[in-house]
Amino acid sequence: MPADRFFYDGPLKEGKALQLVGEELKHLLVMRLRPGELLELVNGRGELAKATLRAVEKREADLLIEEVERATKPFRPILAQALTKQPKLEWIVEKATELGATEIWLFPGEKSEREKLSQHQMERLRHLSIAAMKQCGRLYLPEIVEQPALKLWGELAAEHQLLLADPVATAPYLWEQKIGSSRGVVLLIGSEAGFSDSERKIALTTLGATSVRLHENILRAETASMAALILLRSILPPN
Repeated sequence: MPADRFFYDGPLKEGKALQLVGEELKHLLVMRLRPGELLELVNGRGELAKATLRAVEKREADLLIEEVERATKPFRPILAQALTKQPKLEWIVEKATELGATEIWLFPGEKSEREKLSQHQMERLRHLSIAAMKQCGRLYLPEIVEQPALKLWGELAAEHQLLLADPVATAPYLWEQKIGSSRGVVLLIGSEAGFSDSERKIALTTLGATSVRLHENILRAETASMAALILLRSILPPN
């Protein structure tokens, strides 16, 4: 990925003039781009634009879009992560973005150390996800959504194929599963202390999840998330 790729939260169209402000302007200043040079813009919606830098002011940079490429949204998994401590959660969101998660659902597990995130924490997670999207070269930004506890999922679960990361020795491995493309695939990952017995029962009986193993060893929450995304990517149907 080129270093001169920037995020613009809006539609990208040929001939459109726009301005970069805030963090993206700071990035541009660090890169020391000059008027007349070309740079790339992404909006997290599958669009990649080439734009000419026309002027750089103290509070904004003026750009003109020259051309736009649009990518088809590929079939990708949803990562459903029980809340963990903030440093681990930030790492999970960053890496899940790099590994192609379409959405990242964050929910309070019975063994989670907290029940919700502050607005500032959600904004920071989105900022980290944007930075990871620009760095890894993908064109779609995963949506980060706060969901309720598993017992309240109801219709939400019915619309998806749920895979519960489960360390029990009797569970089949994830790569042995048949994954379809008609419904979204949701990878359920527990908190640092894992899922409670009641959560596991709700997921497997009420929500219809399938129990799967990710590895012969018991993985930490952040390792499990990454392993699940990598394994699922290896068995997904071609885009």
